[in-house]
Amino acid sequence: MHKTLKLFTIFLSLIILSGCSSLSGLKFWGDDEEEIELPAVLEEITQKISISSLWDAKVGKEKIQGRISPSISGERIFYINAEGELFAFEKSNGRKLWEKETDDQASGGIETAFRKIIYGTLDGEVVVLNQENGEETWRAQATSEILSSPITNGSVVVAQGADGSVTGFDFDDGEQSWIHQVTVPNLSLRGTSTPILEQGFIFTGFANGTVAMIYPDSGAVRLELPITINEAASELERIVDIDGKVVVASDVLVSASYQGHITAIDLQQGRPIWQEKVSTTKDLVEVRSRVVAIDDKDILKAFGLSSGVVLWQQEGLKLRGLTSPVSVRGNIAVGDFEGYIHIINGGDGSFLGRFRASKNPIVEIVSEGDKLAITDDKGRLFFLSLT
Repeated sequence: MHKTLKLFTIFLSLIILSGCSSLSGLKFWGDDEEEIELPAVLEEITQKISISSLWDAKVGKEKIQGRISPSISGERIFYINAEGELFAFEKSNGRKLWEKETDDQASGGIETAFRKIIYGTLDGEVVVLNQENGEETWRAQATSEILSSPITNGSVVVAQGADGSVTGFDFDDGEQSWIHQVTVPNLSLRGTSTPILEQGFIFTGFANGTVAMIYPDSGAVRLELPITINEAASELERIVDIDGKVVVASDVLVSASYQGHITAIDLQQGRPIWQEKVSTTKDLVEVRSRVVAIDDKDILKAFGLSSGVVLWQQEGLKLRGLTSPVSVRGNIAVGDFEGYIHIINGGDGSFLGRFRASKNPIVEIVSEGDKLAITDDKGRLFFLSLT
């Protein structure tokens, strides 16, 4: 009895420490002869796209307890590390324009828009600064820690908390405008979905497996639906967090959950139009009328946006600890645990290019045109070009 309790305690501890990572790779029991799956070995490819590093810079050392991505704004790239050091770089050559010590434990960000820099903290604060010099404009208190990037439309700043809250703050002075709250299950993954602004609405997912469509000015909910319903026997098996970004395109909302489904919802009629079994904690991305998901085995699957048909599947990066995918020139970019960046054809799932940017795991990628800004888990920022 004591041994069973001890094993269960270890298991729960690992869930907490694992952040938004998939739990499927954890194994504590079973047949000793059961084969343990290993990461896919990279096979040689024909380089159809050339990838080169323009510059790189050291931007941190501590592990982030949330999700922070570099942000490209005009001719600058901004980044804040877990220690609260904020950097502004010249995009063309990597020259550091300025650096600021904020003394914050940054955990969610960063958004750069309307000449502002916005991020969230482990203390549940939303912080807004000036892009020119990092001077603080305002900070406001949310209801819990913020583990994903706040967003803004220039009128309201929206932040999602780990407690299931979505809060709107006035863009100019930080006054709280509204709050939407959902009930979070007793047991869930550590992480939250990053809200997006599309078609004049906020779209986001929650740890209870639902997605919401929210009016940004009032916080009123136009639509809130379950993406998946998991009726498994144990509480562990009922974890159905939505931790990745949703996709909104052609009046269709697509979202996916851990241990659940990928589901497409017709926004005009407010009803599901297709659903397939999938388990993921990563962002979805839309390219060429396809929605691409990376499941908990690091298999990429492209679903038809309107039909849900699996149009292609790429298993060449299985179990390689992939980042969330991003769209680049109509194709897909992902990073892996050995520091490689992979470019995958959005049309058929074939490999177009590969480049080893770092000797360490890649954690985040953002794209702009034919450029990629990426970070690794040792606190280094890289700026890459595709030709």
